[in-house]
Amino acid sequence: MRITYGVVWQEDEAPLSRGKLELLPEALHLDGVTGSTPAVREIGYDELAAVRVGRAAGERLDGRPTLVLGLVSGSRVVIASVAQSGIAAELVDRLSGAAAHAVVS
Repeated sequence: MRITYGVVWQEDEAPLSRGKLELLPEALHLDGVTGSTPAVREIGYDELAAVRVGRAAGERLDGRPTLVLGLVSGSRVVIASVAQSGIAAELVDRLSGAAAHAVVS
């Protein structure tokens, strides 16, 4: 059974996107829209340099705690749940197993 989450996300300073997050065997898959334009982003676990919960005000999306992904490329992807408040911590736990080389905090 695949697990998906309703999320909003932002990569660096790009506009906010909304849709779903799915954890695949080799990657985290984001699928949704930015405004009215389709937005799809797949992040391989080997692209992760850091995985953590963002608690600072500047890291929140719409006031919600976030999952902050630091990528090897230097980019940052910030993800927040649209319904479940504890999703950030849950995803840090799940991703720490998938991306053993990532710095998880």
